[in-house]
Amino acid sequence: MRTWKMALSTLLVAGALFPAATTANAASVPDLEGYEPLRKQMEKIGASITWDSDDKSALVKLKNGLAGTFTAGEKEYRLAGKAGELATEVKIIDGKMYIPSKLLQSIMAENAKFTNPADVIIPYSVTAKAETAAVEDGEDAADDPAIWLDPKNAAHSKIIATNKGGGILVYDLNGKELQNYKIGKMNNIDVRYDFQLGDQKVDIVGATNRSTNTIDIFAMDGGTGKLTDIVAEPIKAKMEEVYGFSLYHSLRTDKFYALVLGKDGEFEQYELKDNGKGKIAGKLVREFKLATQSEGLVADDEYGMMYIAEEDYAIYKYDAEADGGTKPLSTVDIADGRRLQDDIEGLTIFYGADGHGYLIASSQGSDSYAVYDREGKNAFITSFKITDGPLTDGTSVTDGIDVLGFGLGEQYPNGLFIAQDDSNMNNGKRLNQNFKMVAWEQIAKGAKTPLLQDNKVDPRKLQNRSAK
Repeated sequence: MRTWKMALSTLLVAGALFPAATTANAASVPDLEGYEPLRKQMEKIGASITWDSDDKSALVKLKNGLAGTFTAGEKEYRLAGKAGELATEVKIIDGKMYIPSKLLQSIMAENAKFTNPADVIIPYSVTAKAETAAVEDGEDAADDPAIWLDPKNAAHSKIIATNKGGGILVYDLNGKELQNYKIGKMNNIDVRYDFQLGDQKVDIVGATNRSTNTIDIFAMDGGTGKLTDIVAEPIKAKMEEVYGFSLYHSLRTDKFYALVLGKDGEFEQYELKDNGKGKIAGKLVREFKLATQSEGLVADDEYGMMYIAEEDYAIYKYDAEADGGTKPLSTVDIADGRRLQDDIEGLTIFYGADGHGYLIASSQGSDSYAVYDREGKNAFITSFKITDGPLTDGTSVTDGIDVLGFGLGEQYPNGLFIAQDDSNMNNGKRLNQNFKMVAWEQIAKGAKTPLLQDNKVDPRKLQNRSAK
């Protein structure tokens, strides 16, 4: 996860300067041949610059939404979702950033794209209806939420979330903490229903445990929020450090899988089976590797697809079956700054009636959430932000997200969207991180073309829509 540290950052628009303290890599005036002053040139075209004093990096945002990142002392850069390498490094001279002239030419070429005002993507705003209690650990601790549907009383459904500081948390729909399991540095989490374990069906919760480098599986007691470990032997990952996670229930084969991503882009798929003694065993059935760090991961059980977010680059669509190969079927979108701005983080699926619905992604670099069609080529639909409202503050730099379109009682009659909040504020005071809850109808109605409100699609009764 990348955090642009706004407390130490300077937004560079007309007349603003880079912090004078960043004079490392200072050079003499003759060294400027073939270089251009970044701020001055960006001011001419109305672009903004955000300075990261820790990394000595400048994030440029063009008026058309495309973005680029340039770092002092480095030849490597990113522009419009692509990586590049310069012949000479970016420089800081007298507190100002200078870039090679060839890089400026590339920026200007990107700035000439999407000049029609209709091409500019402006996220609409929604506000949260409630928020969870803050996690007890400070810094970057709260990470990923999952919504569990109570089959007897939907209003009693639960939120299960991870605390990277050391555990799993269970909340009610008012955000009240019900359970706190201190079982390790838990990263990502997911839920599936009706796993056949012995002579009974249980709802399972799965999560990646970075303390033990394992995939942990629990049975969910919905009445109390109690989680019971049901793994026979630790499901130890081959990768060096577990990271992203999703469960997948194949409606074609009725098999359950744990899908796992590692910090170096590794992917591993484990089949989950009853070991005959009332416990779950995991068997590695597929593995491959992406080029760079990847965390966001979600499976669409109905279509038999999974989506992986390579944080700095793109969202890819894969076959979710164990025999689905190692190459993506398509690229859904890239992190060029318009719809997605790196890091691309949490992914989630909104199940609509008759196979309709959405793929939603956390665009961490722009504090927004991109919505795509769940069907076909996953066309981009819209983008929204969670901003400060009468009941809670908004969200920023979001990691994990989840959505459930099923009606959850009077409080959330059309379902719920939940997002991790990096900077949890209360009356001007920064608290530990938490999760913000937004009524789905507010998101649906806020879009230029209203989104679906299908509040009767029960995640326990999904249908096989796979073409296989």
